[in-house]
Amino acid sequence: MPATTLPAGVAQGSAAEAATRSAAAYWGLPDFVFRPEQRSRGAATREWGDAILVVGSRAACVQVKSRHAPSSSETREGLWLDKNIDKAVRQASGTIRDLTAVVEATLVNLRGRQVVIRANSFDWLRVVVVDHPGLRGYVPSAPAVVLMRRDWEFLFEQLKSTYAVMEYLQRVSVLDPVPLGEEFIRYFKLAAADAATTPEPVDPRLAPFATATGSEPLLPQAPAGHEDDPAHFLIRAVLEDIATSRLPDGAEQIDLLELLAAIDATPVSYRAGLGKMWLTWLREIDTSPSSMVSWRFRGHIWPDRPYLIFGAAPRHSELIQAAFGRYVSLRHQQHLELMPERAEMLTVGVVLTPRTDGVRPWDTTSISTRGPQEFGEDERPALEHLWGRRIGESVVHTE
Repeated sequence: MPATTLPAGVAQGSAAEAATRSAAAYWGLPDFVFRPEQRSRGAATREWGDAILVVGSRAACVQVKSRHAPSSSETREGLWLDKNIDKAVRQASGTIRDLTAVVEATLVNLRGRQVVIRANSFDWLRVVVVDHPGLRGYVPSAPAVVLMRRDWEFLFEQLKSTYAVMEYLQRVSVLDPVPLGEEFIRYFKLAAADAATTPEPVDPRLAPFATATGSEPLLPQAPAGHEDDPAHFLIRAVLEDIATSRLPDGAEQIDLLELLAAIDATPVSYRAGLGKMWLTWLREIDTSPSSMVSWRFRGHIWPDRPYLIFGAAPRHSELIQAAFGRYVSLRHQQHLELMPERAEMLTVGVVLTPRTDGVRPWDTTSISTRGPQEFGEDERPALEHLWGRRIGESVVHTE
């Protein structure tokens, strides 16, 4: 598909930059997309990126170059591409250098919130988005991921996840460049290769504790959620719930960003299934007697990703919140004892509770934790008696 049409009456360069940010915010999440910042440097002013993306441990400085009134000369267009891609890479490198040189930098995301980030704690990518009709056979040689605006939009619409797009960009950043305009071809080649790859075996330390194992290609060949959009987008709805809720006392925006990134790390191939599972749970517990608390839980363990625990309970209350928090702490600690090398792993739990007032279908409660957990002298035996000594209802995934 061609890139989205730019609005009339707006400078083309500014419109292309805004369209690039908007695609990432619409199909991904606006919390991960940051506006350019103006910074003074002596008598000069420098802009930090046309867009900056931050999700999980990755960040990208995105520079957008738009060609106004391209000519019919292949030579002239090739020279324009060479010059502007080189300029974009230098601008991206300068932005990354400036950001990582300071201890903390304050950026404003597309949800309008200020987030203080420590730029030197991220793995940075340089990305150049070219708004150009294309030049047959032109292969960029810049030390960056270079793609056309239509391909940028394709990646976000195909994957519908900022984490997944950043993971893809990191993957292709170490590969040989492809002709400009053929990123979608490379995508489908990699997706086909993923589908044909034999899954890695499950870590034997986890196998006895898993009620199921699974493996899906990281890159779907069909657009994410194409079989069941409502179920697939439930994860996005949960992300929106969390992103728009009031921050707990003592929490900062960067903590929220980390929690959202952990949930967005759910591989896109699993999301429709997870959505169906959650919707089924909400129907089941809605019919349970009011005198009992019926829980539904499932943990998901992926290699090199946060440990996610999804749950459902019949009603929202302080008791339910407290019980779920201790459940997540227990499962997190049990996981660390099985795999002590994952000491820095983040565990995130999300529980949905149905509502009947017609305002919204459910309430969303989330919690995250990292590192060794503290339990009272008699608390852990009581928790294990209540919730079980094993990790419990969990799915272990391979890639």
